[in-house]
Amino acid sequence: NTGQAENMLRYRTGQLPLSPQAFLLEVYAGVGLFSAFLAPKVTRLVAVESAPSAVDDFATNLDEFDNVELYDGLAEEILPALDLRPDIILVDPPRAGLARPALDALVGMGAPFLAYVSCDPATLARDAKRFLAAGYRLQSVQPFDMFPQTYHIESISFFTKGE
Repeated sequence: NTGQAENMLRYRTGQLPLSPQAFLLEVYAGVGLFSAFLAPKVTRLVAVESAPSAVDDFATNLDEFDNVELYDGLAEEILPALDLRPDIILVDPPRAGLARPALDALVGMGAPFLAYVSCDPATLARDAKRFLAAGYRLQSVQPFDMFPQTYHIESISFFTKGE
């Protein structure tokens, strides 16, 4: 559904507090579709992806950017080992949502802004509850009907920390 994908990209990019000084962490980055739009707008972009073919495509698609780093591996294994303090975290986990070690590592990074793309309202609710318990505040949730005539939806939720 190309039209809705474009709407999601436009919405997501418009809501993120991007700046030339911002450091963005993208988890479950896929082939780098969103990273390619975000990398020119931030000082540093760190991405995590585990699917081998996606990792290869990401490396090819974002080869021109000097400010992009890619970690190849499972988020629940990579994130706890990283000592990062991003300004913005963007996650687009699989239907199962965030594994507890990945979520705990993200919370520990203390980013003031977090965007969560979800394809399952139940796992979004579970993970949102964990973010709220860690001091994040849910600012908005926007659904997107990526698969018309089905019960599947995508959504983008925005959280802030500290306000």
